[in-house]
Amino acid sequence: MKSFIYILICLGSLSALAQKKDAGDTSSYIQQVDRIEFDIGFGNDNYHLISGGEDGLLVFVETYDNSGDGNKWQLHKLDTSLNIVWTRVLFTPFDSYFLGYDFFDGNYYLLFNDSKYDNTELLLFEVQAESAVIDSYEINTVFPIELTEFEVLESTVLLTGNTNYRPVALTYNFIDQKPKVIPGIYDKHGEIQDLIMDDELGTFTLIVSERMPDRRYTIIAKTFTSGGDLIQENTIDPGDEQSIVDGVATHFYGGYQYMAGTFSEKSTTYSYGFYLAKFVNGRQQLIKYHNYASLDNFFEYMGEKREKRMKERIRRKAARGKNPGLSYRLLVHDIVQRGDEYLLVAEAYYPRYSSSSGGTYNRFDYMNNAGTAFMGYNFTHAIVVSFDRNGNILWDNSFAIDNVLTYSKEEFVAVNVYNDKVVLMYLDENFIHSKVVSNNQIVEGKSFSPVKLAYDDDELKSKDPAVEGLKPWYGQTMYAYGEQRIKNEKGAGGKVYRNIFYINKVQYHENENLN
Repeated sequence: MKSFIYILICLGSLSALAQKKDAGDTSSYIQQVDRIEFDIGFGNDNYHLISGGEDGLLVFVETYDNSGDGNKWQLHKLDTSLNIVWTRVLFTPFDSYFLGYDFFDGNYYLLFNDSKYDNTELLLFEVQAESAVIDSYEINTVFPIELTEFEVLESTVLLTGNTNYRPVALTYNFIDQKPKVIPGIYDKHGEIQDLIMDDELGTFTLIVSERMPDRRYTIIAKTFTSGGDLIQENTIDPGDEQSIVDGVATHFYGGYQYMAGTFSEKSTTYSYGFYLAKFVNGRQQLIKYHNYASLDNFFEYMGEKREKRMKERIRRKAARGKNPGLSYRLLVHDIVQRGDEYLLVAEAYYPRYSSSSGGTYNRFDYMNNAGTAFMGYNFTHAIVVSFDRNGNILWDNSFAIDNVLTYSKEEFVAVNVYNDKVVLMYLDENFIHSKVVSNNQIVEGKSFSPVKLAYDDDELKSKDPAVEGLKPWYGQTMYAYGEQRIKNEKGAGGKVYRNIFYINKVQYHENENLN
Protein backbone atom coordinates (compact mmCIF):
# COMPACT_ATOMS: atom_id res chain seq x y z
CA MET A 1 0.00 0.00 0.00
CA LYS A 2 1.37 3.37 -0.96
CA SER A 3 0.54 5.32 2.15
CA PHE A 4 2.09 8.72 1.55
CA ILE A 5 -0.28 11.63 0.98
CA TYR A 6 -2.26 11.11 -2.23
CA ILE A 7 -3.71 14.23 -3.87
CA LEU A 8 -5.25 13.99 -7.34
CA ILE A 9 -5.22 17.36 -9.07
CA CYS A 10 -7.03 17.87 -12.36
CA LEU A 11 -6.82 21.11 -14.30
CA GLY A 12 -9.84 23.35 -14.05
CA SER A 13 -12.16 24.67 -11.37
CA LEU A 14 -15.71 23.85 -10.41
CA SER A 15 -17.40 22.82 -13.63
CA ALA A 16 -20.83 21.83 -14.87
CA LEU A 17 -21.85 18.19 -15.02
CA ALA A 18 -20.33 16.38 -18.00
CA GLN A 19 -22.54 15.21 -20.83
CA LYS A 20 -24.60 12.26 -19.69
CA LYS A 21 -23.64 8.86 -21.06
CA ASP A 22 -26.28 6.62 -22.61
CA ALA A 23 -28.23 4.59 -20.07
CA GLY A 24 -27.13 1.42 -21.87
CA ASP A 25 -23.51 2.22 -21.02
CA THR A 26 -24.11 1.69 -17.31
CA SER A 27 -22.24 -1.33 -15.94
CA SER A 28 -24.25 -4.39 -14.93
CA TYR A 29 -21.38 -5.55 -12.70
CA ILE A 30 -20.82 -2.38 -10.63
CA GLN A 31 -23.10 -1.51 -7.70
CA GLN A 32 -23.07 1.55 -5.42
CA VAL A 33 -24.67 0.23 -2.26
CA ASP A 34 -24.06 2.94 0.38
CA ARG A 35 -23.30 6.66 0.57
CA ILE A 36 -22.42 9.22 3.24
CA GLU A 37 -22.17 13.01 2.93
CA PHE A 38 -20.28 15.60 4.99
CA ASP A 39 -21.08 19.32 4.79
CA ILE A 40 -18.21 21.43 3.50
CA GLY A 41 -17.71 24.60 5.51
CA PHE A 42 -16.74 28.06 4.31
CA GLY A 43 -13.09 27.24 5.03
CA ASN A 44 -13.02 24.59 2.28
CA ASP A 45 -12.11 21.86 4.74
CA ASN A 46 -9.65 19.28 3.39
CA TYR A 47 -10.77 15.65 3.62
CA HIS A 48 -8.43 12.66 3.79
CA LEU A 49 -9.60 9.04 3.72
CA ILE A 50 -7.66 6.17 5.30
CA SER A 51 -8.72 2.62 4.52
CA GLY A 52 -8.73 0.12 7.36
CA GLY A 53 -10.02 -2.72 5.20
CA GLU A 54 -12.83 -4.54 6.95
CA ASP A 55 -12.24 -2.29 10.00
CA GLY A 56 -13.82 0.53 7.99
CA LEU A 57 -12.60 3.98 6.99
CA LEU A 58 -11.17 6.92 8.89
CA VAL A 59 -12.30 10.32 7.61
CA PHE A 60 -9.63 12.81 8.60
CA VAL A 61 -10.69 16.48 8.20
CA GLU A 62 -8.49 19.55 8.33
CA THR A 63 -10.97 22.16 9.54
CA TYR A 64 -8.91 25.39 9.55
CA ASP A 65 -10.81 26.13 12.75
CA ASN A 66 -7.71 26.98 14.76
CA SER A 67 -7.90 27.79 18.46
CA GLY A 68 -5.51 28.32 21.32
CA ASP A 69 -4.95 24.54 21.47
CA GLY A 70 -3.44 24.35 17.94
CA ASN A 71 -4.68 23.22 14.54
CA LYS A 72 -8.02 21.44 14.83
CA TRP A 73 -8.67 18.15 13.01
CA GLN A 74 -11.85 16.08 13.09
CA LEU A 75 -11.71 12.29 12.96
CA HIS A 76 -14.76 10.23 11.94
CA LYS A 77 -14.57 6.46 12.10
CA LEU A 78 -16.92 4.74 9.62
CA ASP A 79 -17.91 1.08 9.51
CA THR A 80 -18.16 -0.84 6.23
CA SER A 81 -21.76 0.38 5.78
CA LEU A 82 -20.53 4.00 6.02
CA ASN A 83 -22.16 4.60 9.41
CA ILE A 84 -20.30 6.91 11.80
CA VAL A 85 -19.05 4.81 14.74
CA TRP A 86 -17.32 7.60 16.63
CA THR A 87 -16.01 11.15 16.20
CA ARG A 88 -12.97 12.69 17.87
CA VAL A 89 -11.08 15.98 17.75
CA LEU A 90 -7.31 16.11 17.38
CA PHE A 91 -5.13 19.18 17.92
CA THR A 92 -1.66 19.51 16.39
CA PRO A 93 0.98 22.26 16.85
CA PHE A 94 0.31 25.45 14.90
CA ASP A 95 3.43 25.16 12.73
CA SER A 96 3.07 21.44 12.02
CA TYR A 97 1.86 20.00 8.72
CA PHE A 98 0.45 16.68 7.60
CA LEU A 99 2.89 14.23 5.95
CA GLY A 100 1.14 10.88 5.54
CA TYR A 101 -0.90 8.04 6.96
CA ASP A 102 -1.06 4.26 7.31
CA PHE A 103 -3.18 1.50 8.83
CA PHE A 104 -1.72 -1.51 10.62
CA ASP A 105 -3.17 -4.13 12.95
CA GLY A 106 -6.34 -2.27 13.93
CA ASN A 107 -4.70 1.14 14.33
CA TYR A 108 -4.64 4.23 12.12
CA TYR A 109 -1.39 6.20 12.04
CA LEU A 110 -1.10 9.91 11.21
CA LEU A 111 2.33 11.43 10.62
CA PHE A 112 3.10 15.15 10.96
CA ASN A 113 6.18 17.27 10.74
CA ASP A 114 6.35 18.74 14.23
CA SER A 115 7.69 22.02 12.87
CA LYS A 116 7.93 23.33 9.33
CA TYR A 117 11.31 24.78 10.27
CA ASP A 118 12.86 21.43 11.29
CA ASN A 119 12.70 18.32 9.08
CA THR A 120 14.16 16.05 11.77
CA GLU A 121 11.31 16.30 14.31
CA LEU A 122 8.18 14.28 13.47
CA LEU A 123 4.98 13.64 15.40
CA LEU A 124 3.14 10.31 15.08
CA PHE A 125 -0.44 9.76 16.26
CA GLU A 126 -1.75 6.24 16.82
CA VAL A 127 -5.57 6.04 16.67
CA GLN A 128 -7.17 2.78 17.81
CA ALA A 129 -9.99 1.94 15.41
CA GLU A 130 -12.18 0.18 17.98
CA SER A 131 -11.74 2.28 21.11
CA ALA A 132 -10.86 5.68 19.56
CA VAL A 133 -7.96 6.03 22.03
CA ILE A 134 -5.26 8.33 20.63
CA ASP A 135 -1.59 8.07 21.58
CA SER A 136 1.24 10.25 20.30
CA TYR A 137 4.96 9.61 19.76
CA GLU A 138 7.79 12.01 19.01
CA ILE A 139 10.25 10.85 16.32
CA ASN A 140 13.71 12.27 15.76
CA THR A 141 15.29 11.23 12.45
CA VAL A 142 18.67 12.78 13.47
CA PHE A 143 19.16 14.18 9.95
CA PRO A 144 16.60 15.92 7.70
CA ILE A 145 14.72 13.73 5.18
CA GLU A 146 12.58 14.75 2.25
CA LEU A 147 10.01 11.98 2.72
CA THR A 148 8.52 9.95 -0.12
CA GLU A 149 7.12 6.93 1.75
CA PHE A 150 5.80 6.15 5.23
CA GLU A 151 4.65 2.78 6.57
CA VAL A 152 4.11 1.16 9.97
CA LEU A 153 5.06 -2.45 10.67
CA GLU A 154 4.56 -3.81 14.20
CA SER A 155 6.11 -1.14 16.48
CA THR A 156 8.37 0.24 13.77
CA VAL A 157 7.95 3.26 11.51
CA LEU A 158 9.55 2.91 8.07
CA LEU A 159 10.63 6.11 6.36
CA THR A 160 12.14 6.49 2.89
CA GLY A 161 13.14 9.59 0.99
CA ASN A 162 16.15 11.68 0.08
CA THR A 163 18.81 13.54 1.97
CA ASN A 164 21.60 15.50 0.28
CA TYR A 165 19.99 14.41 -3.03
CA ARG A 166 20.63 10.74 -2.27
CA PRO A 167 18.19 7.96 -1.38
CA VAL A 168 17.89 7.01 2.27
CA ALA A 169 15.76 4.66 4.36
CA LEU A 170 15.47 4.28 8.10
CA THR A 171 13.41 2.49 10.71
CA TYR A 172 12.29 4.02 13.99
CA ASN A 173 10.99 1.93 16.88
CA PHE A 174 8.50 4.33 18.44
CA ILE A 175 8.35 2.29 21.64
CA ASP A 176 12.11 2.14 22.27
CA GLN A 177 12.62 5.47 20.47
CA LYS A 178 15.58 4.10 18.50
CA PRO A 179 16.28 5.14 14.86
CA LYS A 180 18.24 2.86 12.54
CA VAL A 181 19.55 3.78 9.09
CA ILE A 182 19.14 0.97 6.54
CA PRO A 183 22.67 0.24 5.23
CA GLY A 184 23.57 0.00 1.55
CA ILE A 185 20.99 2.57 0.32
CA TYR A 186 22.58 5.99 0.72
CA ASP A 187 25.56 5.21 -1.55
CA LYS A 188 23.40 4.10 -4.51
CA HIS A 189 23.40 6.16 -7.72
CA GLY A 190 19.68 5.81 -8.21
CA GLU A 191 16.49 6.05 -6.20
CA ILE A 192 14.13 4.08 -3.99
CA GLN A 193 11.27 3.16 -6.33
CA ASP A 194 8.95 1.24 -4.04
CA LEU A 195 8.38 -0.02 -0.50
CA ILE A 196 6.52 -3.35 -0.38
CA MET A 197 5.03 -4.52 2.91
CA ASP A 198 4.32 -8.05 4.13
CA ASP A 199 2.28 -7.48 7.30
CA GLU A 200 1.76 -11.21 7.90
CA LEU A 201 5.45 -12.15 7.84
CA GLY A 202 6.55 -8.87 9.42
CA THR A 203 8.97 -8.02 6.61
CA PHE A 204 9.39 -5.28 4.02
CA THR A 205 11.14 -5.04 0.67
CA LEU A 206 12.84 -1.97 -0.76
CA ILE A 207 13.03 -1.68 -4.55
CA VAL A 208 16.12 0.37 -5.40
CA SER A 209 17.43 1.43 -8.82
CA GLU A 210 21.20 1.45 -9.32
CA ARG A 211 23.38 2.79 -12.11
CA MET A 212 25.77 0.21 -13.54
CA PRO A 213 29.39 1.02 -14.62
CA ASP A 214 28.29 1.33 -18.28
CA ARG A 215 25.58 3.84 -17.25
CA ARG A 216 22.72 1.41 -17.77
CA TYR A 217 20.44 0.77 -14.80
CA THR A 218 19.31 -2.27 -12.87
CA ILE A 219 16.96 -2.96 -9.96
CA ILE A 220 17.74 -4.40 -6.53
CA ALA A 221 15.15 -5.93 -4.17
CA LYS A 222 16.28 -5.83 -0.54
CA THR A 223 14.09 -7.68 1.99
CA PHE A 224 14.36 -6.84 5.71
CA THR A 225 12.84 -7.76 9.04
CA SER A 226 10.67 -5.14 10.72
CA GLY A 227 13.73 -4.09 12.72
CA GLY A 228 15.74 -3.39 9.55
CA ASP A 229 17.92 -6.52 9.42
CA LEU A 230 18.68 -7.74 5.89
CA ILE A 231 17.18 -11.14 4.97
CA GLN A 232 17.78 -11.34 1.21
CA GLU A 233 19.13 -9.18 -1.61
CA ASN A 234 18.27 -9.88 -5.27
CA THR A 235 19.90 -7.86 -8.06
CA ILE A 236 18.67 -8.15 -11.64
CA ASP A 237 21.31 -9.00 -14.24
CA PRO A 238 19.72 -7.34 -17.30
CA GLY A 239 22.08 -8.92 -19.86
CA ASP A 240 24.28 -7.12 -22.36
CA GLU A 241 21.82 -4.76 -24.04
CA GLN A 242 18.83 -3.94 -21.82
CA SER A 243 18.51 -1.33 -19.09
CA ILE A 244 15.90 -1.75 -16.35
CA VAL A 245 13.66 1.31 -16.04
CA ASP A 246 11.59 0.28 -13.00
CA GLY A 247 10.48 -2.73 -11.04
CA VAL A 248 8.16 -4.23 -8.47
CA ALA A 249 8.50 -7.51 -6.62
CA THR A 250 6.52 -10.26 -5.00
CA HIS A 251 7.02 -10.99 -1.31
CA PHE A 252 10.14 -13.01 -0.54
CA TYR A 253 8.79 -16.41 0.50
CA GLY A 254 10.38 -19.86 0.63
CA GLY A 255 13.48 -18.60 -1.15
CA TYR A 256 11.45 -17.49 -4.20
CA GLN A 257 10.93 -13.97 -5.45
CA TYR A 258 9.71 -12.58 -8.78
CA MET A 259 10.44 -9.09 -10.09
CA ALA A 260 8.71 -7.38 -13.00
CA GLY A 261 8.58 -3.99 -14.64
CA THR A 262 9.67 -2.17 -17.79
CA PHE A 263 12.95 -2.03 -19.70
CA SER A 264 14.73 0.00 -22.38
CA GLU A 265 18.22 0.08 -23.86
CA LYS A 266 19.65 3.09 -22.04
CA SER A 267 16.80 5.47 -21.25
CA THR A 268 15.61 5.79 -17.66
CA THR A 269 12.39 7.51 -18.77
CA TYR A 270 10.97 5.69 -21.81
CA SER A 271 10.53 1.94 -21.97
CA TYR A 272 10.26 -0.59 -24.81
CA GLY A 273 8.43 -3.39 -23.05
CA PHE A 274 7.91 -5.58 -19.99
CA TYR A 275 10.19 -8.08 -18.26
CA LEU A 276 9.81 -10.72 -15.58
CA ALA A 277 12.75 -12.11 -13.57
CA LYS A 278 12.78 -15.12 -11.23
CA PHE A 279 15.09 -15.55 -8.21
CA VAL A 280 15.64 -18.65 -6.09
CA ASN A 281 17.70 -18.30 -2.91
CA GLY A 282 19.35 -15.12 -4.13
CA ARG A 283 20.24 -16.41 -7.61
CA GLN A 284 18.63 -15.16 -10.80
CA GLN A 285 17.10 -18.15 -12.60
CA LEU A 286 15.72 -16.29 -15.61
CA ILE A 287 14.71 -12.97 -17.10
CA LYS A 288 12.48 -12.62 -20.15
CA TYR A 289 11.73 -9.49 -22.16
CA HIS A 290 8.60 -8.68 -24.19
CA ASN A 291 8.34 -5.63 -26.47
CA TYR A 292 5.07 -3.69 -26.43
CA ALA A 293 4.69 -4.48 -30.13
CA SER A 294 4.44 -8.21 -29.31
CA LEU A 295 1.34 -7.75 -27.10
CA ASP A 296 -2.10 -8.49 -28.53
CA ASN A 297 -4.03 -5.56 -27.01
CA PHE A 298 -1.51 -2.85 -26.11
CA PHE A 299 -2.85 -0.50 -28.82
CA GLU A 300 -6.55 -1.26 -28.34
CA TYR A 301 -7.07 2.12 -26.64
CA MET A 302 -6.45 3.85 -29.98
CA GLY A 303 -9.67 2.61 -31.53
CA GLU A 304 -10.09 -0.03 -34.19
CA LYS A 305 -8.81 1.93 -37.20
CA ARG A 306 -5.73 3.45 -35.53
CA GLU A 307 -4.90 0.13 -33.87
CA LYS A 308 -5.05 -1.62 -37.24
CA ARG A 309 -2.74 0.98 -38.83
CA MET A 310 -0.28 0.72 -35.93
CA LYS A 311 -0.11 -3.08 -36.13
CA GLU A 312 0.36 -2.91 -39.90
CA ARG A 313 3.26 -0.49 -39.46
CA ILE A 314 4.83 -2.83 -36.90
CA ARG A 315 4.37 -5.79 -39.27
CA ARG A 316 6.06 -3.97 -42.18
CA LYS A 317 9.03 -2.96 -40.03
CA ALA A 318 9.40 -6.51 -38.69
CA ALA A 319 9.36 -7.87 -42.27
CA ARG A 320 12.31 -5.59 -43.08
CA GLY A 321 14.11 -6.70 -39.92
CA LYS A 322 13.70 -3.36 -38.20
CA ASN A 323 12.83 -2.59 -34.59
CA PRO A 324 9.36 -0.97 -34.28
CA GLY A 325 10.98 1.72 -32.14
CA LEU A 326 8.00 2.05 -29.78
CA SER A 327 8.70 3.72 -26.45
CA TYR A 328 6.32 4.71 -23.65
CA ARG A 329 6.28 6.07 -20.13
CA LEU A 330 4.51 3.60 -17.86
CA LEU A 331 3.50 3.73 -14.19
CA VAL A 332 3.73 0.16 -12.87
CA HIS A 333 1.46 -1.23 -10.12
CA ASP A 334 2.44 -3.95 -7.64
CA ILE A 335 2.45 -7.57 -8.83
CA VAL A 336 -0.70 -9.60 -8.10
CA GLN A 337 -0.24 -13.35 -7.79
CA ARG A 338 -3.21 -15.48 -8.86
CA GLY A 339 -2.49 -19.19 -8.69
CA ASP A 340 0.40 -19.93 -11.03
CA GLU A 341 0.23 -16.61 -12.87
CA TYR A 342 1.57 -13.16 -12.06
CA LEU A 343 -0.48 -10.13 -13.07
CA LEU A 344 1.21 -6.83 -13.80
CA VAL A 345 -0.86 -3.67 -14.35
CA ALA A 346 0.68 -0.48 -15.74
CA GLU A 347 -0.68 2.90 -16.86
CA ALA A 348 0.70 4.73 -19.91
CA TYR A 349 1.07 8.50 -19.74
CA TYR A 350 2.94 11.45 -21.23
CA PRO A 351 3.59 15.00 -19.97
CA ARG A 352 1.73 17.87 -21.64
CA TYR A 353 2.89 21.45 -22.00
CA SER A 354 1.36 24.71 -23.18
CA SER A 355 3.08 27.54 -24.98
CA SER A 356 2.69 31.30 -24.89
CA SER A 357 1.15 31.05 -28.37
CA GLY A 358 -1.68 28.97 -26.95
CA GLY A 359 -0.64 25.62 -28.42
CA THR A 360 -0.18 22.37 -26.50
CA TYR A 361 2.59 19.82 -26.76
CA ASN A 362 3.05 16.19 -25.81
CA ARG A 363 6.02 13.89 -25.69
CA PHE A 364 6.13 13.52 -29.51
CA ASP A 365 6.48 17.27 -30.16
CA TYR A 366 9.61 19.39 -30.33
CA MET A 367 9.40 22.45 -28.15
CA ASN A 368 11.46 25.24 -26.78
CA ASN A 369 11.70 25.64 -23.01
CA ALA A 370 11.02 29.36 -23.38
CA GLY A 371 7.37 30.30 -23.01
CA THR A 372 6.12 26.83 -22.09
CA ALA A 373 4.27 25.67 -19.00
CA PHE A 374 3.73 22.18 -17.65
CA MET A 375 0.02 21.29 -17.85
CA GLY A 376 0.11 17.83 -16.24
CA TYR A 377 0.35 14.16 -17.07
CA ASN A 378 -2.02 12.83 -19.72
CA PHE A 379 -2.95 9.19 -19.02
CA THR A 380 -3.97 7.25 -22.14
CA HIS A 381 -4.58 3.62 -21.12
CA ALA A 382 -3.87 0.85 -18.66
CA ILE A 383 -2.49 -2.54 -19.69
CA VAL A 384 -2.75 -5.78 -17.69
CA VAL A 385 -0.29 -8.57 -18.53
CA SER A 386 -0.28 -12.14 -17.20
CA PHE A 387 3.06 -13.97 -16.85
CA ASP A 388 3.56 -17.65 -16.11
CA ARG A 389 6.27 -18.87 -13.73
CA ASN A 390 8.78 -19.00 -16.60
CA GLY A 391 8.30 -15.38 -17.66
CA ASN A 392 6.14 -16.12 -20.70
CA ILE A 393 3.11 -13.92 -21.38
CA LEU A 394 -0.13 -15.89 -21.14
CA TRP A 395 -2.45 -13.04 -22.14
CA ASP A 396 -2.81 -9.27 -22.09
CA ASN A 397 -5.68 -6.81 -22.12
CA SER A 398 -6.08 -3.04 -22.01
CA PHE A 399 -8.36 -0.32 -20.65
CA ALA A 400 -8.67 3.08 -22.33
CA ILE A 401 -8.40 6.13 -20.07
CA ASP A 402 -10.39 9.02 -21.53
CA ASN A 403 -7.88 11.83 -21.77
CA VAL A 404 -7.42 12.31 -18.02
CA LEU A 405 -4.95 15.06 -17.13
CA THR A 406 -3.45 15.27 -13.62
CA TYR A 407 -0.54 16.95 -11.91
CA SER A 408 0.04 13.89 -9.75
CA LYS A 409 1.92 10.92 -11.21
CA GLU A 410 0.08 8.42 -9.05
CA GLU A 411 -1.86 5.23 -9.75
CA PHE A 412 -5.15 6.32 -11.28
CA VAL A 413 -6.82 3.04 -12.20
CA ALA A 414 -8.12 0.85 -9.35
CA VAL A 415 -7.79 -2.90 -9.96
CA ASN A 416 -9.83 -5.71 -8.41
CA VAL A 417 -8.91 -9.34 -9.09
CA TYR A 418 -11.73 -11.78 -8.39
CA ASN A 419 -11.62 -15.47 -9.39
CA ASP A 420 -10.97 -15.45 -13.16
CA LYS A 421 -12.03 -11.82 -13.58
CA VAL A 422 -10.01 -8.60 -13.51
CA VAL A 423 -12.05 -5.43 -12.92
CA LEU A 424 -10.49 -2.10 -13.95
CA MET A 425 -12.10 1.14 -12.74
CA TYR A 426 -11.44 4.84 -12.41
CA LEU A 427 -13.51 7.90 -11.46
CA ASP A 428 -13.54 10.97 -13.68
CA GLU A 429 -16.07 13.76 -14.22
CA ASN A 430 -18.55 12.12 -11.82
CA PHE A 431 -18.63 8.82 -13.75
CA ILE A 432 -17.16 5.47 -12.74
CA HIS A 433 -15.46 4.11 -15.86
CA SER A 434 -15.11 0.32 -15.74
CA LYS A 435 -14.14 -2.70 -17.79
CA VAL A 436 -14.29 -6.40 -16.83
CA VAL A 437 -11.95 -8.91 -18.50
CA SER A 438 -11.25 -12.60 -18.13
CA ASN A 439 -7.82 -13.38 -19.54
CA ASN A 440 -7.83 -11.87 -23.05
CA GLN A 441 -11.62 -12.02 -23.27
CA ILE A 442 -13.82 -8.98 -22.56
CA VAL A 443 -16.61 -9.89 -20.11
CA GLU A 444 -18.03 -6.37 -20.12
CA GLY A 445 -16.70 -3.59 -22.33
CA LYS A 446 -16.06 -0.08 -21.11
CA SER A 447 -19.05 1.20 -19.13
CA PHE A 448 -19.93 4.53 -17.53
CA SER A 449 -21.81 4.50 -14.22
CA PRO A 450 -22.77 7.93 -12.83
CA VAL A 451 -21.92 8.52 -9.19
CA LYS A 452 -25.11 7.66 -7.30
CA LEU A 453 -26.63 10.59 -5.37
CA ALA A 454 -28.42 10.40 -2.03
CA TYR A 455 -32.01 11.28 -3.10
CA ASP A 456 -34.13 10.69 -6.20
CA ASP A 457 -34.69 14.43 -6.72
CA ASP A 458 -31.04 15.38 -6.30
CA GLU A 459 -29.53 17.30 -9.20
CA LEU A 460 -25.78 17.62 -9.51
CA LYS A 461 -24.99 21.25 -10.31
CA SER A 462 -21.20 21.14 -10.14
CA LYS A 463 -18.28 19.14 -8.82
CA ASP A 464 -14.62 19.79 -8.14
CA PRO A 465 -12.40 17.77 -10.53
CA ALA A 466 -9.47 18.41 -8.18
CA VAL A 467 -11.13 16.30 -5.48
CA GLU A 468 -12.40 12.95 -6.69
CA GLY A 469 -11.08 9.41 -6.86
CA LEU A 470 -11.71 5.68 -6.58
CA LYS A 471 -9.66 3.44 -4.28
CA PRO A 472 -9.55 -0.26 -3.29
CA TRP A 473 -11.06 -0.98 0.13
CA TYR A 474 -11.48 -4.69 0.89
CA GLY A 475 -12.43 -7.83 -1.04
CA GLN A 476 -14.65 -6.86 -3.97
CA THR A 477 -15.31 -3.43 -2.46
CA MET A 478 -13.92 -0.01 -3.32
CA TYR A 479 -14.86 3.52 -2.33
CA ALA A 480 -15.45 6.56 -4.52
CA TYR A 481 -15.14 10.08 -3.12
CA GLY A 482 -15.34 13.70 -4.18
CA GLU A 483 -16.84 17.15 -3.65
CA GLN A 484 -20.21 18.12 -5.13
CA ARG A 485 -22.74 20.94 -5.13
CA ILE A 486 -26.25 19.46 -5.24
CA LYS A 487 -29.66 21.04 -5.73
CA ASN A 488 -32.91 19.45 -4.53
CA GLU A 489 -36.09 21.49 -5.06
CA LYS A 490 -37.91 19.47 -2.40
CA GLY A 491 -35.30 20.27 0.21
CA ALA A 492 -34.38 16.64 0.84
CA GLY A 493 -31.79 16.46 3.57
CA GLY A 494 -33.01 19.79 4.94
CA LYS A 495 -31.52 22.04 2.24
CA VAL A 496 -32.25 23.03 -1.33
CA TYR A 497 -28.49 23.39 -2.00
CA ARG A 498 -25.85 21.17 -0.42
CA ASN A 499 -22.08 21.58 -0.67
CA ILE A 500 -20.80 18.19 0.38
CA PHE A 501 -17.92 15.78 0.46
CA TYR A 502 -19.27 12.32 -0.38
CA ILE A 503 -18.12 8.73 -0.05
CA ASN A 504 -19.85 5.98 -2.05
CA LYS A 505 -19.35 2.29 -1.39
CA VAL A 506 -18.73 0.56 -4.73
CA GLN A 507 -18.81 -3.20 -5.29
CA TYR A 508 -18.18 -5.58 -8.16
CA HIS A 509 -20.60 -8.49 -8.15
CA GLU A 510 -21.75 -11.56 -10.07
CA ASN A 511 -25.31 -11.95 -8.82
CA GLU A 512 -24.23 -12.69 -5.26
CA ASN A 513 -24.94 -10.83 -2.04
CA LEU A 514 -22.04 -8.74 -0.79
CA ASN A 515 -21.57 -6.98 2.54
